[in-house]
Amino acid sequence: MVKTEIKRVVGYARISSDSQIENTSIPEQKERIEAYAKSQGWKLDRIFVDEGFTGSNDDRDGYKEMMEYIKDPDNEVSAIVVVKADRIHRRLKNLLILIEDVLEPNGIAFISVSEHFDTSTPQGMLFLQMIGSFAEFERSVINERTKGGRLATAKKNKYAGGQVPYGYEVINGEIQVIDNQAFVVKRIFQEFIDGKSYYKIAKLLNKEGVPTKTGKNWSPQTVKNVVHTETYTGFNTYDGEKEQNGIKQKGVFPRIISRQMWHKAQSRLNERDNENE
Repeated sequence: MVKTEIKRVVGYARISSDSQIENTSIPEQKERIEAYAKSQGWKLDRIFVDEGFTGSNDDRDGYKEMMEYIKDPDNEVSAIVVVKADRIHRRLKNLLILIEDVLEPNGIAFISVSEHFDTSTPQGMLFLQMIGSFAEFERSVINERTKGGRLATAKKNKYAGGQVPYGYEVINGEIQVIDNQAFVVKRIFQEFIDGKSYYKIAKLLNKEGVPTKTGKNWSPQTVKNVVHTETYTGFNTYDGEKEQNGIKQKGVFPRIISRQMWHKAQSRLNERDNENE
């Protein structure tokens, strides 16, 4: 437990881009942090900010800069102040790790303005654990509802989210074909059916300067991914990362290749099962 008189503090504010419902604007967060520090007679060194970042991981520029700052003994920081605990970490486990492994060993308290606690007191630590448990329960309920919504959408034979293969893009919730990429898809299938290996097809596309979906060079694996994607026939299986339900869909993705071409490619795959690609 942190046992130190709080004199100098830093603030942290974050707003994510994925869920505006849970967000409080950066200016509002900064204003509340500044007002609280002033009311307590603390010196507020600075406020670190992250915009458009999720609180599910530590890979945030403002967060990383703050951690370096508070670990420097010359800065004599005695507390981190936030408007709400989930601004710094969405998961209780990550927040407790931060407090127990980093803040407490350095004599630094964690203070939430809206939740009225600070970890320099036993009551504050207990309250932190209590509200964190409730917050995680609430997130679990939301995730379950979201999952149910995706399943219902998929069962209605509609696009239920997730990344789309090379050759497609999502416009206003609908799958559209990217013509120049669709041409490459057809070419890959034909080259493969004609006997070329994944390696040779990738080499050919790279030589011609054809980019992948991410703008990088083709590899045997990215070519293989195309050849193994039945979605190009207009038939696909919704198998969400969390759900793994294997819902069969038809026509959600516009057809790029014929079923005949697909079956020819699969026959070629069967012939190459024992080949070293």
